Amino acid sequence: MELRVFVPGELRNQFKGVCATQGLTMSHVITELMQNYVEQQRENKDK
Repeated sequence: MELRVFVPGELRNQFKGVCATQGLTMSHVITELMQNYVEQQRENKDK
């Protein structure tokens, strides 16, 4: 599935560079961030 988001150009460039340094795609890292966020919100809701 495709998701379009708008971020400042400089942030995108920095993020892309960090991902590349780690040998990861931006999509992979964003997917992990989203999964972690959803899990945290579920945990907070259960408290």
